[in-house]
Amino acid sequence: MRFFDKDNLNPHEELEHLKAIYEGDNQVEKLYDNLTDSFNVLQNRAQMLLSLITITLTITGFSGPSIAGSSLLARFSIASGLILVLLSALILMAGPLRLRWCTRLRSGSMDQSLLELIRQRNARTRRYHLASLSLVVGLIGYVTSVISFLITG
Repeated sequence: MRFFDKDNLNPHEELEHLKAIYEGDNQVEKLYDNLTDSFNVLQNRAQMLLSLITITLTITGFSGPSIAGSSLLARFSIASGLILVLLSALILMAGPLRLRWCTRLRSGSMDQSLLELIRQRNARTRRYHLASLSLVVGLIGYVTSVISFLITG
């Protein structure tokens, strides 16, 4: 994944950068606030994806059998699309939506604790991006099945 993050800072560089931004009183508090806000953003975005997944699955429950029965392409497209949509939900549940409290993490020093939070945030962000990709490809399969259904009737 480093290919996509080539201009991003590594966790050590990011921590130093954040320390420079939040110099002065209450630095640790401000750093923790910044990182917990990042986890909140991930949580909110993951919930939005989960809502889209739920809508897709609900619609498929009503129209899926008709669509799948229209042609081999529609059947393959809807099946593969749904598998990828469900995979996206699993990735979200195992990543960004996994509940772990920031205050439960304590390493040898405050810097080590902050570095670990940055690493966890980065790992959850990668899973969020993977879930998003899986969802988009799954939706492409789903839309392909609907188009096939509309063409073949």
